[in-house]
This record gives sequence, C-alpha cells and structure tokens, in this order.
Amino acid sequence: MAVVRRHGRWRAWPQLLLWVASFWGGLSVADQAPIQLLTFDEPPWVDAQQAQLQGPTIELIEQLFALAGVPYSIEVLPLKRALMMANTRPGTCVFPIERSQERETGLRWISPLVVSRYGFYAAPGQTMNLQTLEDARPYSIASYLGSGVGEYLLSRGFKVVEVSSAKLGPNMLAHKRFDLWVSDTRTAESLNASAGPALDKPALVFLSTLRGMGCHPDTSNTSLELLQTALVQLLRTAEWRAKVFSQQL
Repeated sequence: MAVVRRHGRWRAWPQLLLWVASFWGGLSVADQAPIQLLTFDEPPWVDAQQAQLQGPTIELIEQLFALAGVPYSIEVLPLKRALMMANTRPGTCVFPIERSQERETGLRWISPLVVSRYGFYAAPGQTMNLQTLEDARPYSIASYLGSGVGEYLLSRGFKVVEVSSAKLGPNMLAHKRFDLWVSDTRTAESLNASAGPALDKPALVFLSTLRGMGCHPDTSNTSLELLQTALVQLLRTAEWRAKVFSQQL
C-alpha cells in the first residue's frame, strides 16, 4: 500500500486509520457480504456502452475499493430505480449522485467522487438570453429521471420534463420536444464528441454540486469507514484531486 510523501515528510496516517477501522470492526471486511453498487450510464463519468464499464468514476471506484479492501459487486440500472434500491436495501449504494438536502439524511455518503457544474442548453443555432436562473422559468426544461438537479428545479417550481436517460437530451432538444436541456457540462461535452446534434455552449451555468456514493443506512459501518478513509488518501494525490475537483479527465 502506497504511502504519500509530501514536502519530504511521510504521511502514513491514512494507512493506520484503515488498519484501526478494520481491527475494531471485529469481522474481517473480506469476510463480509460484498457491497452492492448500482450506477447508471452517464458519460464521461460512467460509460456503460462498452463490454466493460469505463470512465473516470469507475476507475476511482475500483481504486477506492481495492485500497479499502472492501468486496463489492456492480450493476448498471436506470437512475430512478437505483435510487429506490439504495433507499430500501441494506448493503446497497448508488453512485455518482448529487448530494442534496432531501437526500442527505436518508443515505450515508462516501464523497466527493465528482464535482459537477450544471448548465442550460438550447437547441443548436437557437439563442437564449439567460442571465440568472430565474430567466429560465418560462421555459420547459428536460432532465433525466432521478437527477438531483432536476429534483432541485422541480422543488423551485420550474417546468421540468423528465426523460429516461441523459443521452436522450441533445436529440430531443434538436426536435423541439422542450426548450432547454439541463446537463452536467462534462456530460454535454462528451455527448457532443460522440454522436447526435452538436450543442452550442451552455446558455447559462447556474449550479455546482458535489456528487458521491449514497448508501443505505444499514450498510456496514466498518466498510464505509474504510472507504471514506481510502477516499481521503486518494484525494491527497494531485492526479485524483484534478479529476474530482477540476473535471479534468
């Protein structure tokens, strides 16, 4: 297990915390039932179209669980269904989801995995003069089902159209199914690069939010403590700080 050296001094306490958490857990983490991880297709963070799951968040999860020594399984589901399962099945977690006031107390969190910026996108070639969030209130806004930012807009009384997948946004927007599409800016860039109608730059970037792994409250304390400590250790490296906090892939 790597020890991080910073400014010539050894920083070994994360490994010590991992050992202490494992010791006081009583039962070896490796002997416990694997955590069931649920995720959803949202490139570039999670790309489920390949034979094997890809993306920087998948890579972070793999390193995180390996460092913590916690067993897991992983499945791709629609986001709304994954959220329901994480709220009702002990030992189940969903990622990478937005942290919000409504979700905060119902789940236990391993965070941050992603810092996302959200923007409004208009149809290609259409100009929208949006200076503030309130300027978008007259328009119909598409968001994928289960998205935290969609729930945020709904709670503020905006007209939100929920679609089943983030990937449907650009094509439906081009066909005037709604006025604006709200998206993580990196997801919009990724979809622009892969296929579908090319989007212009966002008409307005209005929100930044932490995204993490939300777990059922009855998930193993020992496992979650090991995972959060391991995440802190990973985020001490320049590589993962850049990927998580600056959205650089």
